[in-house]
Amino acid sequence: MSIIDDRPGTFKALGSTFNGTTHFGRPIDIRLLKEAGIEFADAFVAVTNSDNTNVMSVELAKRVFGVPRTLARLDEPGRADSYRALDISYVAGAQLTANVIFERIIEEEFEYHVTFSGGDVEIVEMVIGANFDRLKVETLEVDHQLRVAAVRRGDYTHIPTASFELRERDLVVAAARLGVRDRIQQYLEPMESP
Repeated sequence: MSIIDDRPGTFKALGSTFNGTTHFGRPIDIRLLKEAGIEFADAFVAVTNSDNTNVMSVELAKRVFGVPRTLARLDEPGRADSYRALDISYVAGAQLTANVIFERIIEEEFEYHVTFSGGDVEIVEMVIGANFDRLKVETLEVDHQLRVAAVRRGDYTHIPTASFELRERDLVVAAARLGVRDRIQQYLEPMESP
């Protein structure tokens, strides 16, 4: 792993266990990217505090060096259409923060994983409560509102059928539309306060 940064003192935060290489400068400097080994990279992630730098460095990684997997941080939501038009995979910092706030304040029974841009559907995880041991997946699901994708029980993950019986403390991963919480809250174990 190689890290490029142009802020003095940043590399000290990596600690003594970091066994990659560090390179001082900007990630749009082709000489520096080569020095960091980009020509052999399997993935490139741009997470500076500048959307312009992130998009430019990902474009260099993809188009000039042929890095197969790239990801850019996006802070300004208004630029999302540009990132999509350039076929740049991105993580929207503002959306992630909003999801965490929503989860902790409004829908504390859900843990968010993925939000689809331009929609009201999230991939969430939830824990089945004690009073609903043996609840069938079809009872938990709500047409056009919530669909169960996987159930983690102990060390095994199931892809359940509609008749699959859920157990207390099962971790359920589902696609859920905003607002469905009130309809299924009774089945869930309350989340512990952080």
